Amino acid sequence: MGLPPLVVLVTPTPPDLSAFGVRSISAHLRRKGLRTRIIFLPGSLGLLKQGGTFVYRYPEAALRQVAEHCRGATLVGLSFMTNYLDRAAQCTRAIQEIAGVPVIWGGVHATLRPEQALEYADYVCVGEGEEALLELTAALTSQTAADAIPGVWTKVDGRIRDNGCRPLIADLDSLPAPDVSNVEHYVLDPIHEQIIPLTDALYIDTLPLVPYYHNARLKAYRIMTDRGCPHRCSYCNVPALKDKFAGDAVPYFRSRSVPHVMAELEDALARFPQIKAVQFFDDTFFARPVTWLREFAEQYKKRIKMPFYCQASPTTLTQEKLRLLMDAGMVYVEMGVQTGSPRIRAMYGRKESNAQIVAGARLVHKHVPPLLPPHYHVIMDNPWETMDDLMQTVQLLHQIPKPYGLAISSLVFFPGTAIARKAMQEGIIDDEEKQVFRQPFYIPPTRHYPGLLLYLQSFMHFPQSIIAVLLREGPVRRLLEGRPAWFYGLFHVVGEACRAVAKAWKLIARGDISRIRAWIDRQRRHDPVVAGRKG
Repeated sequence: MGLPPLVVLVTPTPPDLSAFGVRSISAHLRRKGLRTRIIFLPGSLGLLKQGGTFVYRYPEAALRQVAEHCRGATLVGLSFMTNYLDRAAQCTRAIQEIAGVPVIWGGVHATLRPEQALEYADYVCVGEGEEALLELTAALTSQTAADAIPGVWTKVDGRIRDNGCRPLIADLDSLPAPDVSNVEHYVLDPIHEQIIPLTDALYIDTLPLVPYYHNARLKAYRIMTDRGCPHRCSYCNVPALKDKFAGDAVPYFRSRSVPHVMAELEDALARFPQIKAVQFFDDTFFARPVTWLREFAEQYKKRIKMPFYCQASPTTLTQEKLRLLMDAGMVYVEMGVQTGSPRIRAMYGRKESNAQIVAGARLVHKHVPPLLPPHYHVIMDNPWETMDDLMQTVQLLHQIPKPYGLAISSLVFFPGTAIARKAMQEGIIDDEEKQVFRQPFYIPPTRHYPGLLLYLQSFMHFPQSIIAVLLREGPVRRLLEGRPAWFYGLFHVVGEACRAVAKAWKLIARGDISRIRAWIDRQRRHDPVVAGRKG
């Protein structure tokens, strides 16, 4: 009897290598008796430039190695975010030319743009991939028809075969925990431009460092306990996905059970004792019913006993939920603010008011400490935003008590979103390739007066008394307003230098030279991780 079929999963990722979807598919296929191999291609979006003129290119030698790892496979799957389209195309071309193996694209971008995906890939998975890839692999192995599998699109005689959406998986507990075995896992070494085995030690190095008391940093295990999101923000892909699966009897937003979550955490922590914290990567962990959170808090406190980090939204944050999770070990929460302008908030499809945002922020602040100072998410670079809208955001942030940090993101017009349709209808987007697929998540604050005030608010302990003066009509504001771009840019240069010096001083005082060395290495590679998080 020969070896089981091999499926190779290739994923361009951020440096942390979470890749929840690919790891879930690998675990499911292995449970069903197939062999899998995962190739992680970490690379930040930091090299992308405003205006979409930069194409991130993998080294040719690395692409050849990726293709060689795909030789002999029955199927190769690529899953990626919209901003990684160029990279997915490069990988696909190399695999098809060198390995001669059929390639399937999956993920949110492929689900929303299957016709475009078929310009590159042999197959496209529309929807969740665990069962779809299992059925496609079986068809290819048995050399039976592979053009009528639900959710798997392909071309027959040059015509697209639309096989609809793959039905949603109703019971997430039926899936195994994501594959973090590091068996047949490989990763791109960006320094030596080679594909190397992902060892346990290397995996630990890729885990994110999260803040802790006394300026310490802890290695955190990232986990997702649901699929979907309860909100319908116009800048997010979730509403488009909800609409696409509207006819499915299964709700798009689903959660795993508490025992299933605990089992994954216990297995991961037993395998990797270096992990000292847990980061729940769900869009809004606080959206769960109180009954679920109560059971979670009880079990987490007994079985995991480790600090954890999660996200909330102003409409889901309550005193009771906060108390339950803090008692279980939560030390940090971040929350979406996005804008202080009611007009822009309506455009974003956000339901909360400024009063709700301030109330939620003050609720969190009331518990700092023992909670660590939070971060609030803000969206910039919106072409419909006026100076007045931006000043309203600054004024809202001024009402939120310090200390806090900001996670600043640029508005990206993801395909399928309501705000992207609006931009295309109004002619704001006329070159999707440059303006969307090659657009960074974060651009430094626009060089004008409101941008300066927002930038100053990004400093965790910036005196609010100074912001109050800058917000008032008066001689100081008149002196600063209307200055040329280089003037505001100077503040950014000086501010970032001060921020870097302050962080370096703290690390030196603690004797944490390794993190300084890691920062120098990142600069040497000229591939900075630009996430917009400031604090």
